[in-house]
Amino acid sequence: MNSQSQMQEIDFLLVGQDKEILEQDARILRESGHENIRMVSAGIEARHVLKNSRVRFVITDLQMPCMNGIELLRLIRRTPGLSDIPVLIISDNRQKEMILYAIDEMVDGYLATPYSGEDLLQSINNIHKRRKLTALQQELRLARHLILVKNYEKAIDRAKGVLALDRNNSEALFILSEGYFWLQELDKARQFLTLYLKGNPASGKGMHLLSKVCRLDGAYGDAFGLLLKAHRENPLNLDLAIDLGKFYLEMEMEDKAREIFAEVMSSGPTDLNLIKIGKALLKKGRLEEAAGCLDKTRQPLPETAFIFAQLGQKLCDAGNLEAGVRQLRKSLELVPDHPEYLVKLAEMSLKQGDIARAREALEQCLQCHPGHEQAGKLLEILARGAA
Repeated sequence: MNSQSQMQEIDFLLVGQDKEILEQDARILRESGHENIRMVSAGIEARHVLKNSRVRFVITDLQMPCMNGIELLRLIRRTPGLSDIPVLIISDNRQKEMILYAIDEMVDGYLATPYSGEDLLQSINNIHKRRKLTALQQELRLARHLILVKNYEKAIDRAKGVLALDRNNSEALFILSEGYFWLQELDKARQFLTLYLKGNPASGKGMHLLSKVCRLDGAYGDAFGLLLKAHRENPLNLDLAIDLGKFYLEMEMEDKAREIFAEVMSSGPTDLNLIKIGKALLKKGRLEEAAGCLDKTRQPLPETAFIFAQLGQKLCDAGNLEAGVRQLRKSLELVPDHPEYLVKLAEMSLKQGDIARAREALEQCLQCHPGHEQAGKLLEILARGAA
């Protein structure tokens, strides 16, 4: 990230595909005295702004194709330095399950469309009022940050301090559960998750984490039962559905996995959903199905390039050079100068007999990474062959 002194100050980051609504909300905010407003049309763009600016408040649409509003919310809540930014989700989806899903992921407000300018400003004011932190909330905020930076012991100490004063504090119980899970103290993680779920019986993230605890502990039946229950009670949480499908795959229940994945594919999956499914199928060696899934992505994150590269390599190993090259070129669209992918593309191109493309990839690699040994050797071999 940029240094704090170089970062642009943004009062409100507005995220959504409907330009008219974005401009309407920006006008309302400006008329109420806010000047530093940024509008972007996708969660991916919002992610870039959040990395490079100091954003004080995010207002995001729920439905976006590459990264939806809840995925953006989850990114914010799980990133050190961003996790405390207030987030208001706007949507025409009034389903109770969707609102509970957003609350489970720690949204600050959920505003149903259509709404007036007064409704928008009131929602923002309500969020600001709720965010006036008490001493206990300050401790919880610090504990959450400590979890994100992987200082689990200190996070546990802070959360225990909160429980000493408020024995049923739901957030403290979850922080303790997470801390003990990452430390692999599974009995303690299970103990605090059980307490957490007593107060939050429909929490998808609570059941999901308890399922992971059971799995690490070897209780696969309990883990599966919890994941199935979480999916049934949170049907709009596609991440839960995908994890259930992955579980079915691991248990060799192919028909069930296919049924779950088909359900996700018919629900308007985001790029992140598609990549999770593609990765699961790739792990099971179902290369054509994985490729079909990954081909549906529109604007995947650069961090996911390795999945396209892995698929490309496996397709090549299976003798499908053309499909392998296509996937590897996708990975290079995401990280254009990656030396390993450039060399792999050159190797695959040579197998296809496409010497020109191989030379081009190797020259690009050496231009960006002048000391790359493997690229240099391959280019020397090509030069000797040409001579």
